Amino acid sequence: MFKRKVLSQVVAAAAVSSFLVGCGSSSSSGSAASTTTDIEGSAFASYVSGAKVMAMAGVNEIAGPVTTTANGGFKLAIPNEHLKSDLVFKATGGTYTDEATGEQAASGELSVMAGAGTLKAGSSIHATPSSTIISKLMAEHGLSKDAAEKAFNDAFGYLPDTSVAPVDATKASDAEDAKKLAGVRAAAFSQLLKNLGLDKGDHSALLAALAEDLADGTADGKKDGQAVNVDGTAGAMALKADIANKFATALYDFANNADMNKSGLNTGQVGLIKFNTKAVSENYTFELTPPKMTQVGQAVYTLKVTNNADSSVFANKPVSMTPMMYMAAGHKHSTPNTGCTDTNDQGVATCTAYYLMASAMGNGDVMGNWELKFSVGMGDDKESVHFFPKVMMAMGDTARGTLKGDSNDQIAMGDMAMSRNYNIFNNGLAGMGDMRSAEFFISAQESMMSFPALVDGVELNTGTAYAMTPNNIIVEVSTDNTAWVKATTNDDGLWMAKPLAGLVDGEEGKLYVKLSVDGNEKTTDGKTAEVDNVAAEFTVTPGAGSMNMSM
Repeated sequence: MFKRKVLSQVVAAAAVSSFLVGCGSSSSSGSAASTTTDIEGSAFASYVSGAKVMAMAGVNEIAGPVTTTANGGFKLAIPNEHLKSDLVFKATGGTYTDEATGEQAASGELSVMAGAGTLKAGSSIHATPSSTIISKLMAEHGLSKDAAEKAFNDAFGYLPDTSVAPVDATKASDAEDAKKLAGVRAAAFSQLLKNLGLDKGDHSALLAALAEDLADGTADGKKDGQAVNVDGTAGAMALKADIANKFATALYDFANNADMNKSGLNTGQVGLIKFNTKAVSENYTFELTPPKMTQVGQAVYTLKVTNNADSSVFANKPVSMTPMMYMAAGHKHSTPNTGCTDTNDQGVATCTAYYLMASAMGNGDVMGNWELKFSVGMGDDKESVHFFPKVMMAMGDTARGTLKGDSNDQIAMGDMAMSRNYNIFNNGLAGMGDMRSAEFFISAQESMMSFPALVDGVELNTGTAYAMTPNNIIVEVSTDNTAWVKATTNDDGLWMAKPLAGLVDGEEGKLYVKLSVDGNEKTTDGKTAEVDNVAAEFTVTPGAGSMNMSM
């Protein structure tokens, strides 16, 4: 697991860079009291060499300029009286290697704001694309520090720690993960340029445009209702309404590209990628409405698709959904899902995923990033967008149980075989008293990438040594593990059991689910069925409001 960092814009006094010399020039000589304090740092797009760096208090230049080294490093002697003021460190010019293209690029302007009283001997500060946007929001658009950071975090899902020295994410290193992550996030802006079809030389223009867009607090391609343009060398281009999601996708694209990302951080280790609800492809706009609470178990989304040309709805057309989890542990897997309906007359499709795991633990440890890829069209006309939902751990009723096949019901896992997992998802209770009903969705695992619904007559693992065609599926549900109610299905993976007696509103109860396929009872441990392993157990509390699963 990768520990999620809550990054602070404040230059933390505790964060001491290893290469700093510490105090001002006078004190280093051991003579009179120091009148300046040396502050070191870097200008980083990747490493910006040859940039001119100065420190400013308001409009006044108080230190510098100095020229950055090959790794973007600089040192400025800051007059002590100015440490009590907000300071801006501004780097202009220089060159760096653009991460997304591997080509040399001219750097425009990078900056970072240091709050009053936050710098002292031993502090370091680093100007990155992220810090530049926040700095511009404060210096050029008049936002307070809190407002600037909130706007940035709302758009991009993190705050930069300006005391952390980024490292080049295209090179392997033994740097701390925080430094690698800062490098990956900087590289994501280069990837964003590439994805937008802009030139690497438009880097500064893009940062300026992003700041202008965020100046009204929202990343929507507009400031106060007026389109924001990237006035770069490649010409003016208006920011898209989904610019926040385009950054999220750029971060995903860079992190997921092993040819470019040599940082050692995989897609599941770059923090939680921001979940945005709007994504725009060349010809279509996708607006995704998540359930009220997205957690392990069933998640039903509504997806509206419209045509960009005239905002008309994309009606009565198929939409596909592909979920994928990129785990911090390094591997990836899909999750059971029933895909999407065709869009209706209003261009709205319903899409259902059954999440196997959360994005993060309750303590904030990131388990990985979920991706939902939606596509319309076929062949050369196919267009896709990506969303990155945050999935929480299940709360309240048990969301998922698992039963396993025995030695005659296995799947391949690498070079080995393992028991087939039957994931049973609790879609919730309905009804009252002793006339309640419970709905479950049951999937049969074929691999880490395939979890189809368990349906009579539908072959599993076709064409492999593990092929199996269920022809007699029996699902039974009990509230006391003694009296069983046979569930019914419409051959869609959904099973309904009713009536269920013995549950009381507001009181925690149990549901037990048994599964038999062609006379073979599935068990909690894949062993021979016994009394204590033949049913998956679910804790439920009827009438507990939001803590119950919805039907």
